[in-house]
Amino acid sequence: MNRFKLILLVLIFLAWPGPEFLLADQAQNEENTVTLDPMTVTEEKEKQKGTDIIDVEEIQIPRISGNVLDALETAPGIQIRRSSLAGPGSGLRLRGFDETRISILQDGVFLNRDGSYGNGALDWSTISLEAIEAIEIYRGPFPAKYGNALGGVVDFKTRAPSEDPRTSGSLFLGSQDTLTGGFSHAWKKGPLGWSVNAGHFESDGYLRNNFTDRDNVSARLSFDLPGSWEIGAGMDHSENENGNPVYNRSDSPYYDSGYPDADADQLRGPGIGARLATSAQAWDAWGDGSKTEDENTNLTAYILKNTADGHFRVDGRLWNQESTEEYFDVTDPSKKIYGRQTDAEDNNWSLKTEFAKQIASHSLEAGAETRRYGWGDQQVTYIDTSYFNGSVYSPYFTFLREGFKGQPDLMAYHALWLQDSWQIRPDTTLELGLRQEWFRADSVDPDAFGYTWTTGVNDLSEVHLDPRLALIFRPYEKTSLTARWGIVHRYPSSPEYFWWYLNNATQYFNTDFNSERAIQYELTWDQGVGEHVDFFVRGYYYDIKDYISSVSVSGIGSVYFNIGEVTIKGVETGASWDLGHGWKAWANLTWQKGSKADDPWDTDNNLSTELPDLPDMMVKAGVDWARDRFKTKLWIIYVDERDHFNGTALEELQAYTLVNLSATYRFWEKNGLAIDLEAAAQNILDEDYEEKDGYPMPGATIMAGFRFCF
Repeated sequence: MNRFKLILLVLIFLAWPGPEFLLADQAQNEENTVTLDPMTVTEEKEKQKGTDIIDVEEIQIPRISGNVLDALETAPGIQIRRSSLAGPGSGLRLRGFDETRISILQDGVFLNRDGSYGNGALDWSTISLEAIEAIEIYRGPFPAKYGNALGGVVDFKTRAPSEDPRTSGSLFLGSQDTLTGGFSHAWKKGPLGWSVNAGHFESDGYLRNNFTDRDNVSARLSFDLPGSWEIGAGMDHSENENGNPVYNRSDSPYYDSGYPDADADQLRGPGIGARLATSAQAWDAWGDGSKTEDENTNLTAYILKNTADGHFRVDGRLWNQESTEEYFDVTDPSKKIYGRQTDAEDNNWSLKTEFAKQIASHSLEAGAETRRYGWGDQQVTYIDTSYFNGSVYSPYFTFLREGFKGQPDLMAYHALWLQDSWQIRPDTTLELGLRQEWFRADSVDPDAFGYTWTTGVNDLSEVHLDPRLALIFRPYEKTSLTARWGIVHRYPSSPEYFWWYLNNATQYFNTDFNSERAIQYELTWDQGVGEHVDFFVRGYYYDIKDYISSVSVSGIGSVYFNIGEVTIKGVETGASWDLGHGWKAWANLTWQKGSKADDPWDTDNNLSTELPDLPDMMVKAGVDWARDRFKTKLWIIYVDERDHFNGTALEELQAYTLVNLSATYRFWEKNGLAIDLEAAAQNILDEDYEEKDGYPMPGATIMAGFRFCF
C-alpha cells in the first residue's frame, strides 16, 4: 500500500463520526443539513453574464476516467479529445480552441502551464475532483481581466470552508479494474479556515500498456486579520504513473488480440521513436512496462482586503513538474532500453493583482499580471545505444544520449487591465474593457538543446492594446439580449517558440513567426418562458490572423508556423424544461465551421479551406429525475465526423453517439450523516469510436460505489 492510500484511509478513519454520533439526539439531526445546492442564489445572476455553471452534483457523477474533464462534456461548444481514457493526452476544445487558447483558472488564478516536453497546456488529472464545488464557463469576448485567451474561460471553484464543518468521502469500483476514492474536509473555526482534499485513482486502462495510478492531495488555509484583511495559501500535489500505450496492430509480430488495435503513444518528449534502429517498423518501438511518472506541485498564496464597496487582492503562484520515463524492449519487457528525467516545468511563476470598487452605477475593476516561464533540463539516466540508429551520434541529436540543460527563464508576459460595468439604466448594462500587454521571448540558448546553431533570430517582442465591449439589454424580466466584441492576442508557448526557432536555424522551414490576433463577435439571446422553460441562442464569429499551427515530420520533429488567416464561426442553442414531478429535460446543439487561407504547409490545399479535427455539429441531450431519495440522469452525446490530416493524407474520423446513465440512491440520512449509493454506465450502446485518430475509446463501462457526507 503506497503512502497516499494510507493517508486517505487514515483521514477517513479520523473523520468518521463513530457510533456515538449516529445515536445523537434526533432534534440535533433536524438542525443539520447535508443537502447541497450551493449555486441556487447566484445562478440567475451568472446566466445574465453569459456564464454556464456546472454544479457539484454534475461534477461528482462517477466516471471511468476519474478526472474533472468529463464533467464538462455536456456543456455547449465543448469537444473532448483523448488518446487514452484516464491518462495523459486528454484534451478540451471550446468552440474549436484547445487549452493553449483557453484560460483555465482555479478560484480566478491561472492554471495554464507552459506545456514543454509534450506535457500539454494542462494535465486535467492534476485537478482534485474532491476540492471542486462548481465550474464556470465563460465564452467569447470575455472581460479584460481574464487575459489573452481566444476561446473562453473555464474557472474551477474550490469548496470554501464555513463555520459548519463538512466532511465527505467516496469509494468506487468499475470496469478495467478501476478503483477511485476521495476524501474532503473543510471548516472555519474563528478566524482560521482550512480545507483538505485527497484522492486516488487506478485502472488497468483500455489500450495495451495503458495503466494509470494517480494520487492527488490539496490543502487550503486562510486567516482573517483585523481591518477586513485576509491572507491564505494553498498547495496542490499529484503523483501519476502512466503506461505508454504500445503499438498493437495485426502487422506487428507482437500483436496482442486481447487489446484493441491502436498506435503507440509516447507521453513525453522529445520523441525517441524515429531514432530507434528499426524506426521504419512502427511496431518495433517500446514494449509493455514502458511508463512515465509525473510529479506536479502547485503552490499559491494570496492577500485580500474587503471593503464595503469592493476589494483588493494579490495572488501568487509557483508550479513545477518533474517526469521520469522508462522504455523497455518490445520482445523482452525485462530489458530496459532507455530512461530519462525531466524538469518539464521548472519554477515557473505568476503574480496577479486586482482592485474592484463600486462607484454609483459603475462597477470598476483594475489589475495587473506578470508571468515568467520556460522549460527545465533533461537528464538521460540510461541508454542502450544498440537499439538506436546512427542519429544518436549526430551533433544535432546528442540530447538523446546526454540530455540538455533547458532554459527555465525563456519568456516573460506582463499586462495591465481596466474594466467598467456601467448600469446605464435598469434594463441596460454597458461593459467596457482595455488590456495592455507586453510579451517577450528571449533568444534560445544553443546549449539549451545540446548543440550549436547559427541563426539570425534574436528574440520576439510584442506590445498590444486590446479593447473589449459588451452591451446587455433586458427589456423584460426573463429576456436578455447581449452583444459582445473584442480583440485578443495569443502568444506562443515555449515549445511552439522553440521548435520554430530550431527550424528557422536549420533552414528547414523558414517562415516568420507572430502572435495570434483575433477579432471576436458574439450575439446572445437568453429567454425564459413561464416558470418552467429556458432557452438560449448564441452566434459567434472569430477572425484570426497568424494562427499558430504545427505538423510532425519524421526525422525532423515538430514544425510550427503561422497560417495567414483562420475563421471560426458557429451557433450554440439550448433549452431546459422543468416537466414537474421531479423531471427535467435539457438539450443543446452546436454548429461550427472553420476555414483557413494562406497555409504555408498545406500548399496543395489537401484540406481545402477546412480546419482539421473540427466537427461541424455536436448535439447533447438528456433527462434528469429526482424523487425523494433517488436521482437519475440519462444523457446522449453526438459528435459529427471530422476531417483529419495524417501527414499529407486527408482522412476522416467517423461520427459517434454515446449514451450514458447515472443513478444515486440515498439509503441513509440520519443525525447529520448521509450515505449515497451511486452507479454510472458510459457508452451503454457499446459504440466503436475515436476522439483522436489511432486511439479507440472503450466500449460499455460501468462504475458503482458509495459517497458519504456529514
